[in-house]
Amino acid sequence: MLLLDADGVVLKKGEYFSERFSREYNVPLEEVLMFFKNVYGDCQAGTKDLKQELIPYLRQWNWEGSVDDFLDYWFEDVEINTEIVAIIEEFKQRGISVYLASNNEHYRARAIEEALGNMLDGYFFSADLKVKKTNSEYFSKVAESLGVETNEMNFVDNDERNISAATEAGVNARLFNDKVMKELLEENMLTEFKIKNQ
Repeated sequence: MLLLDADGVVLKKGEYFSERFSREYNVPLEEVLMFFKNVYGDCQAGTKDLKQELIPYLRQWNWEGSVDDFLDYWFEDVEINTEIVAIIEEFKQRGISVYLASNNEHYRARAIEEALGNMLDGYFFSADLKVKKTNSEYFSKVAESLGVETNEMNFVDNDERNISAATEAGVNARLFNDKVMKELLEENMLTEFKIKNQ
């Protein structure tokens, strides 16, 4: 069983949205970061609604469109990392379920689900679980939902904080790099070989 991070693993990791918005709409970056450093974390944890929390900030940033217009603009960054698609398919062909494990609030979560479709076996978003991946409880909740032990799950992420929390929960967690996916696949193939030849 494999859990994959969204941004920077399954999705392409480009310019931070805060930097893009600041540059394209001439809003001081520190003003944009005030939102992300304050209430956005609560939205990711599912305790606040992103649309409601954005309203006063959009006024401050002189955004002329609606909240929905802003989210459409923001979520343009939901773009699949095509290099990982084939290897995900290899895992699935070997009977290994692959899930997304992501710190995202409800609206972006739904945009990601729509973009990925049935590429993955399921999705675990922090807003839905009411806890972020920096907390080991996140992984305990995922394991409970899947009906497995945490040590039966593999997890790949590009953030050391999430790796630490997963490891604390007993998950086989690895930091994402160019080789880690193939390494996990090869380890699974070796395990299959050993089981068949016992």
